[in-house]
Amino acid sequence: MGMTVVRPVVIKAIVTEAFKKQYISDLEETVRRLDAVVQQIDVQIRRAELERQLTPQMRAFRQQLEVERSRQEAARLELQARIKEAEGLELNSEFSQGTIESLVQLNVGDNFLTRLGRAEVVVKDGIVIEIREE
Repeated sequence: MGMTVVRPVVIKAIVTEAFKKQYISDLEETVRRLDAVVQQIDVQIRRAELERQLTPQMRAFRQQLEVERSRQEAARLELQARIKEAEGLELNSEFSQGTIESLVQLNVGDNFLTRLGRAEVVVKDGIVIEIREE
């Protein structure tokens, strides 16, 4: 009798011009969306400042807005750093895009370390070119 377990699989992309362009474009789009969120937060902060009565609830709401604005700005700075990193990627190098989960069947007598060892899927322009398992 066997058992199915989950293991992580690393996804790596071979860096091509098309990959770099798409990756940078995606990051820039995310920065634009963050900018829009920050603008909305700024409008809400200005509205809160225009309120004549500064109740404790309004002060707390404004503080929440300021915290969220700071969080969005930090995310924006991180994305800008990732854009710079992406611009410097060397063609034909491997770039780790993240992980997915894979199901693995374990049976009595299997080598546990081998079955659940490191696994990678290498893609080039969206096409799987290699599957690596240790």
